[in-house]
Amino acid sequence: MSFNWKLLKDFISKLALDKSLQTDFHQILNKIPQSHDIAEYVKLAEKKITFVKQLYNSAAKSDPNANSEEKKAWKTVKRISQSEHSLDKSSAIQILHNLNNASNEEDILSEVESFILYLKQHAEMRNNAIKHGAIRILLQNRLKATTDQTKEAIREALTILGYLDPVPKRGIRILSIDGGGIRGVLVLEMLKKLEELTGKRIYELFDFFCGVSTGAILTYSMGVHMRNLDDIITRYEALSQEIFTQSPLLGTGKLMWSHAYYNTALWEQKLKDFLGKDTLIMTSRNPKCPKICVVSAVVNQSRVSAYVFRNYSLPWRFQSEYEGCHDAEIWQAARASAAAPTYFEEFRINDLIHQDGGILVNNPTAIAIHEAKLLWPDTPIQCVVSFGTGRSIPSPRELLKEKSPKSDGTSWANKFYKILDSATDTQAVHIMLSDLLPDDVYYRFNPFLTEVIGIVETDSEKQKQIKRDALMYLRRNDDKFQQVAKTLMQQKSVSQKMKEKANFIRELYGI
Repeated sequence: MSFNWKLLKDFISKLALDKSLQTDFHQILNKIPQSHDIAEYVKLAEKKITFVKQLYNSAAKSDPNANSEEKKAWKTVKRISQSEHSLDKSSAIQILHNLNNASNEEDILSEVESFILYLKQHAEMRNNAIKHGAIRILLQNRLKATTDQTKEAIREALTILGYLDPVPKRGIRILSIDGGGIRGVLVLEMLKKLEELTGKRIYELFDFFCGVSTGAILTYSMGVHMRNLDDIITRYEALSQEIFTQSPLLGTGKLMWSHAYYNTALWEQKLKDFLGKDTLIMTSRNPKCPKICVVSAVVNQSRVSAYVFRNYSLPWRFQSEYEGCHDAEIWQAARASAAAPTYFEEFRINDLIHQDGGILVNNPTAIAIHEAKLLWPDTPIQCVVSFGTGRSIPSPRELLKEKSPKSDGTSWANKFYKILDSATDTQAVHIMLSDLLPDDVYYRFNPFLTEVIGIVETDSEKQKQIKRDALMYLRRNDDKFQQVAKTLMQQKSVSQKMKEKANFIRELYGI
């Protein structure tokens, strides 16, 4: 007869740890399944049990607590993880039940804040909460809410769940801003023209903002803090003078030591002061704040990839092509998006290392459209306004050098810079979108500069020249700006309003 030694071995191992057994071996025999004929192995089994007990006791004496504590810890962790999953699910249901039955404003606010905290701690339970009617319950309580504080909390909870109110105009209005350092002043001067033509602030003119590097800082300044454009220009120029005024000797030393020419610690402190430490998702409490995403480049994965910092959550049925988060602080998102290589140190958030998004997508308009359509999938695009931060006309000498057969076109340095120029090119995205979108929907503004101006220019005369170039560009393109202003102000049709009302009733009653 063939006998299963593994089964016997496993069984004896369990018996060796069974303290309820006495030394009488017959008790062991009684515990052995009768279906196995092991009479001929009894003596050998007794020796094996004795050996296992001696081995166990020897290990316990050498470290009396280690083995038992390790086993208990393993078992305890397993039990906790299972019970926590069950508790998390029941906690969500309980909070929603309490919220559904809340009878006064104070109870509603308390339960909504508890629900927000729960969702932030257990993001994986979001879809489960939605399935249990979280959106419907929150919308019903929003109708009952009377205080701004309660409405703000409900708005954040709905945003985390991926619910968004319809856009206020005929369609989605998108603002996209390229990277470009101090040349971002060009964009601010052009935006002032749109405010002048429409009589509206920038955060009122657009439903979705997207920026990279300098564009990230500007979008947060206008969209979150809602600062006056002239105030942003003044602050931006002062910040540039403070950060980019650097001794060449000290800068070279920093570059060799930390791969950053400028003072990264000072830069981070200024961003905290300028943009604040609120988390991105908290900005959704302000009903006037548009949806905003900024782009960085993650460089410590198998391939360099775009990373999107959002102040919203995507609807639960949709997934973006881009990795991202909404729980970072505002200054962190701007710091990651503007971590220009050799200018500032790379920036780590958790396990990801971020560098300037401009090294990958210096024109983020395509990403902006992708994200906006995920948020409002059934809403048409009304207007896309993309701003560049200036371009320069090559000088005759540079053109001759490019055409010269003696040009160092095969040198590794020249190849590297051409690859970098290609990666940060903004014109290719513009050409693609210009071909795909109607002329009365897509607008791109990217002025020519009188002279080449770097992203860290601190010369006051050159900064004034940037403004002069912007004013000249505005005069030449006045008709185009007039058309943009008209497009941005288009109102909804009656049929749109009726459709949105029907959709809201369906959500409200869970139909």
